[in-house]
Amino acid sequence: MEAVKVTRRAKGEKTREKILKAAIEVIASVGIKGTTHRAVAKKADAQLSLTTYYFKDIKELIREAIILSSTIFIESSSGIWHKVFGYLDEFDATSMRKVTTREEICHKLTDTATQHMYENIIHRPVGLAVEQIFFTEMMYQPELQDLAIAHVEKLRQPFIKLASYFNKVDPEIDAELALMTITRIQYQCLSQDKNDVDIEQIRKLVYRQLAWVLKLKR
Repeated sequence: MEAVKVTRRAKGEKTREKILKAAIEVIASVGIKGTTHRAVAKKADAQLSLTTYYFKDIKELIREAIILSSTIFIESSSGIWHKVFGYLDEFDATSMRKVTTREEICHKLTDTATQHMYENIIHRPVGLAVEQIFFTEMMYQPELQDLAIAHVEKLRQPFIKLASYFNKVDPEIDAELALMTITRIQYQCLSQDKNDVDIEQIRKLVYRQLAWVLKLKR
């Protein structure tokens, strides 16, 4: 009997997750205001009654979907940041002050960031689209504003840590500018056909921004 309960619970969790992932796609496609139980059920290829069974109203469904989307998207970059900071910690303070060292670092970080951004644009466009909504729709919706602020803060923190390797006075400023530039590049590419995304142009823009963070002259 207990095994049957566990099986049903597992099946229920899978159905709930399927609905949430469908809701993420709907939000990315039509925004928060256009997201309905019916639209989510259609995207999930599930009965409408299931969406209302697992979520008491559309606000709860949207909120839970956004939390999941944020978690997935943040986790997709956590491994990259871990490698970046591991790489930077290989250099001591003296070598960090050398222009040649910072140029080497800038090229390395540019390659890493460019590849990750390209992967986001090509393979994670839904997550990017929802993230863009964090910066637009959600900031002006009181019931979702806390989620938007929390998501942006999670994005900002590793940029601040990166900038603090090269700026001990106000790394938050450099971090904010870098975050704004990188998010804007990705959002701009969302409207393009995947075949038209120019990875070399992305690389040039990223390098210029990181060169500023690393205090390199043009």
